[in-house]
Amino acid sequence: MPLKLVPDNTNIGFVRMRYIAFAVTLLLTLGSIGLLMTRGLNLGVDFVGGLTMEVEFKAPPPLDALRTKVDSLGVGQSALQEFGNAKTILIRLPLPEGDQTAVQKVVAKVRAGLAGNYGDVAFRRVESVSGKVSGELIQSGIWAVVLSMAAVALFTWFRFEWYFGVSTVVALIHDVIVTLGFFALTRLEFDLNIVAAVLTIIGYSLNDKVVIDD
Repeated sequence: MPLKLVPDNTNIGFVRMRYIAFAVTLLLTLGSIGLLMTRGLNLGVDFVGGLTMEVEFKAPPPLDALRTKVDSLGVGQSALQEFGNAKTILIRLPLPEGDQTAVQKVVAKVRAGLAGNYGDVAFRRVESVSGKVSGELIQSGIWAVVLSMAAVALFTWFRFEWYFGVSTVVALIHDVIVTLGFFALTRLEFDLNIVAAVLTIIGYSLNDKVVIDD
């Protein structure tokens, strides 16, 4: 007799549990909206502009002492955040006036200052984005999400019925809001890579919805 993980006579009352699912969905959605309104997103340099350096230390540095050291270098007020582990720190600074040479001078000054206090440190990533470019990226990211959701709604409308399109949009809005709420809660950096991830979530959600509707 073959072994079956799910017996043939299995009957799970999904419809019977719909009110619990409605309550959980509503709670997650409202909670995510509240987090977005109160805490907001930890926008990366792609969206706010500035200079970001990902620095790896040999040992976890005290953030307060590190912030004091960076601020004393005369490169502007810094914002620090652990990235992945306690030894890797994201250092955010205002974008210096001038061209790429000015950015390189700031990076060299920070590198020299940290080497004097923390020894050999590895600069794994350096990114700089102007305020104008960051504003354009915000608009592009919003349009990408909105247009993809509109295209999904039109597809399900013509493929099935209009009310399927409405339900699809509601489901996608829920998925996007809860995802953004997660980033507001965890304070993980929200950059263009995350926008791509949100678009991927929309794609998977569409696939799941089409399978259900069909």
